[in-house]
Amino acid sequence: MDDWVAAADEHHVISVAELHGAGLCPHQIANLVARGELTNLSRGWYAATSPDSLQHRHTLTTWAMLRAHEGRAIAAHHSALLLLELPTYRPDLDRVRLVRRTPGSPRTRPGLSVGRTVPAEAQDAHTVTPALAVVQHGLSSGSLSALVAADGALRQGKTTAQDLDTALGWVQQHPRSALIRGFLDLADGRRESPGETRLAHILHLMKVSATPQFRISEPGFEALVDFLIDDEKVVLEFDGKVKYARTADEPDPFGNRRTPQEVLWHEKRREDRLRELGYEVVRVTWSELNDPRALAQRIAAAIRRARGRRLVRQSA
Repeated sequence: MDDWVAAADEHHVISVAELHGAGLCPHQIANLVARGELTNLSRGWYAATSPDSLQHRHTLTTWAMLRAHEGRAIAAHHSALLLLELPTYRPDLDRVRLVRRTPGSPRTRPGLSVGRTVPAEAQDAHTVTPALAVVQHGLSSGSLSALVAADGALRQGKTTAQDLDTALGWVQQHPRSALIRGFLDLADGRRESPGETRLAHILHLMKVSATPQFRISEPGFEALVDFLIDDEKVVLEFDGKVKYARTADEPDPFGNRRTPQEVLWHEKRREDRLRELGYEVVRVTWSELNDPRALAQRIAAAIRRARGRRLVRQSA
């Protein structure tokens, strides 16, 4: 490995000045970029790694922009959420969002926005607080984006409902703050993924009440389902493939360790058993969330079938 790699920081970010200091000329830097050993993040900034996703590239670029501002700015909006390893929804990954630590005019250039300062209590070491990042994400990407981020932050214990309320107070002059407040009133840390958050929002629009992460216990059988519709034997499962991607070293909610193949087999047996117990099981994919009307019809049909069976049993 070439010595220049040692000049990169703990986030694998390195400046062109540091590369020059390590003895590399512009031609050598260009060759490293061509070979994939360096990634050009922004003018004068590189990563000594190859990003594995758009989110990863954005995170690297955010660290670079923080270094470029030499402590005068912190990450905000979706840029802060990604540094905090919190979920985002529809972020503008082509633009890093920072805010100033001290008063100053906002500044925008291609790929970067630096906003006005935020209250001192809303500033952490490298980012705004998780709560403010959630609210800002809603302002820049939409109210549903704020709800997705809020669920993740609550689930990971990085914010509280009181923190979110305080952060809303900091942006109360923004015309969309009231709309975001309505969405954040729906936040629930029991939901485990952005897909589950979106599904819960569709249920809310349907005026259907459901309990997330509901544990069904029957003699000799136990299952943790994504949602159980209240007062109905209807289970909703968001099929985001996360559970299928779990490695053999990662336990399920009951402490069992299974290979992906075993997980798939177990999920089928589990679903069969739920149906034997009289539950309707509706599996929902990410693409189906993009057609909420059709999904609402599927859920409503499952509720009707469950109620029909209940009436049959009651009249027997």
